[in-house]
Order: sequence, then C-alpha cells, then structure tokens
Amino acid sequence: MTPVPSARFLAVGAALAAAAFGLLVFPAVWPAFATANLAVLLVTLIDLVASPRRTAVRAERLAPERMSVREEQRVAVRVENRSRQWLRVRLRDSPPAGFRDADADAEGELVVPPNGEGRWEYTIRPRSRGRFEWGPLALRYRSALGLWELPAGAPATGEARVYPNLSQLERYHLLARSDRLAALGLRRVRFKGGSTEFESLREYVPGDDARQVDWMATARRGRLTVRHREAERNQTVLLLVDFGRLMNATEGGTSKLDFAVDAALLLAHVALARGDRVGLCAFSGKVHAWLPPRGNLAQNRLIAEALYALAGDFTETDHARALKLVTARHPKRSLLVVLTDFVDGTTAADMVAHLSLAARRHVVLFAALKDAFLARAAGAVPETERDGFRKAAAVGLLRERAEVLERVRHAGGLVVDAEPGNITPPVVNGYLEVMLGGRL
Repeated sequence: MTPVPSARFLAVGAALAAAAFGLLVFPAVWPAFATANLAVLLVTLIDLVASPRRTAVRAERLAPERMSVREEQRVAVRVENRSRQWLRVRLRDSPPAGFRDADADAEGELVVPPNGEGRWEYTIRPRSRGRFEWGPLALRYRSALGLWELPAGAPATGEARVYPNLSQLERYHLLARSDRLAALGLRRVRFKGGSTEFESLREYVPGDDARQVDWMATARRGRLTVRHREAERNQTVLLLVDFGRLMNATEGGTSKLDFAVDAALLLAHVALARGDRVGLCAFSGKVHAWLPPRGNLAQNRLIAEALYALAGDFTETDHARALKLVTARHPKRSLLVVLTDFVDGTTAADMVAHLSLAARRHVVLFAALKDAFLARAAGAVPETERDGFRKAAAVGLLRERAEVLERVRHAGGLVVDAEPGNITPPVVNGYLEVMLGGRL
C-alpha cells in the first residue's frame, strides 16, 4: 500500500495544467510558471516526508463477543493517533458476509487529535447464526497539508459468534414479572387432574375447587383454607429440531430453522425454570447433536451452544433415525417436541408412521412450520394458465398437509401448525397443556 494523491493535490495539479495553456498566449512568463511548479513539487514532497508514519496510527475493532441473530448490534472502531498532528482518517471495515445489513457499507471518517484517540461506530444486524470471521480494517489518513492520503491498514481480524435470538427470553422475563404473559401469546392453563404435588396453603377465594379445602387448617386458622397444588415437576422434555432441507426456506430474510431454534430455546427456558428436565436432538438426514436431558439451569446455555453454530443442510429429513435414537437413549416416557415441516402426504407417510410408534410410549407435540409461499399461491387469483396450475398444486399440497396433521392427531399427538414467526407461543402453550393437564 503506497501513498496516493488526495483530492486537494489533484485540484492543484489541474490548476497548474490549466495555467500551462496560458503559456501559448504569454510565453514570456514561463520562468514564473516553472518556478511555481517547482515550488508545488517541493511542498508536496515536504508534506509527504513530514507526515506521521503509519506506525503512529493504530486501529482496534470493538465488537460484541456474543451477538443475537436478527438483533441490531453496534460495532465501534477505536483509532489511536500517536503523532503530534491532527489527523483526518477515512476507514472501512469488513463485516462477515452474513452481516449484509451493515449501514453505509461500513465506511466512515473521523478527526483524531494529537496523541489522542477517536471512535467511529456503525450498526450491523446478523442474519444467521454461527461462527463468522471479520475481515481487515482499511484506513487512510491525510498528510499535514492534505495533499496526500497515506495507508494505515490494520488486520483486525477476529471471530464473531452469533447466537439464536434471545430477545424473546428477555421479554418473557419482563412480562412474567408483571404477570402479563398474555402479551407474548401465552395463556393460562387450568389443572385438569393428573399428577400434582402439594405446594402450600392459602386462603379460599371464590371459584376454588371445594374439594381442595383443608378442613383441619380451616379449623386451626378460623377461615376457609385450601391446599394449593401444582403439576408434578421433574418431568422430561426432549426437543427434536429439524435441520433438513425444508427448514432452510426463508420468509422475510429469516429461515424457518432460525424461528424453530428460537422456539426451542424459549421452551427449554420455561421448562427448566418450572423444574423439568430438557434434552435436545438436532437432526436432518443424520443426527447432528444430542444432549441428554438435565434439569439444571445451565442446560439452557448448553442447548444454545449446541445450536448456535449448526447450519441447516439440504438433505432430506430422516425423522425415523432421530426418533429411534431418542427411544434408544431415553426410553422413559417423555414429552417429545418435534419442530419440523413436510411437503406432501406421500413423503410424510414414513414420518407419520414413526410418530405413531413414538406416541405409544411418549407424548408427542408435533409443531409444523407453515410455508407462506403455499398459502399465497393457494389464495392468489390466477391470471395465466401457469398461475392456474400453480394455484391448483398449492391447494392440493395444503389439503394433503391437513390430512397428514389429522393423522398425527389420530395417532395421539398434539399438533401445532403455525407461521414460522408465530410458532413460539403455541409450542409453549402446548407444553403447558401437557404438563398442567397431567397428560405426561
């Protein structure tokens, strides 16, 4: 990298070139013109020699170590000036390829004081999970008279780790503290019997089940007292997340897989906070990750670590392999939450058969992520013959989808069929219905 003339240098050169045409009219002034050219040349050389060396300018990128997908992040570049001159610095950062939403192409300019430092900031929005590499920082600073731009490149490479979106977890905590979980789409579920544990005694309020009145405590306290019970804890939830071909379909720049991962993380957090054990199986044509169920809160971090770097592949999903592995490694009755999708009844026949087998031992919560393209195609008004064929195909696929989901229900599974962006609330509600309803 070598110094390059600045816009000011080029402007001076253009002025001298224009003046050269004046020699055609006034040839006698050529000594003055030559003197002016030598003076400009001398000044530009002195300006270059007197400029700070590139070692006097250092740059450092300050980026979050952990980022969340689809969440805006701020990145700062700190520029240190070790010279005795004011420096005007132009710089360009090189965000990873998955951060294409960087504003203004990650280019900026700042003025750094002598023996001081300056900071330039910009925003990025990672579009996918995983591990990414930063590119180098490119810097140029102006000479004292502004006639040159000198390079001061900095490698500044590093690793960016983008995790699943955790904003829903934060929102869940805020709404839970204010008892406003309905704003997140979560609804209250009443006990429907099943296995319960005694938690505490409390005063009777209208609407309480009279069968829960503790008459001995009532006599002792002198007022109606009921036994407060809660669903039995220490149950097992196994999350089966599909990483296959269909889950790579995107809607609004976000894949179905990322929405499924968000739902799995929030459900794991809710289940662990309630005292249940949670395990994970990430699969497509093969099993990518397996975490045995555990009940400590650190399990949520382990699940996030297991999921953050896993990318969807383009193989056909083998539900049978994942369900067989779960049955072999954890035969105890559990809640299986399957986050996946399918195309038609023919290709889904094997999936339904193995879900039916799994439902004999476990409780199956089957969460299918809808394809927005199919819904749009089925609802469109055809204008050409090709549009008509597309609409007919979409309507047929949606009909087959409904039949497959009905077969899963008939086999004893609970079914959630929702848009990818709205999959989390019904999945968590399904979990609560199973646990609080005593189905497990």
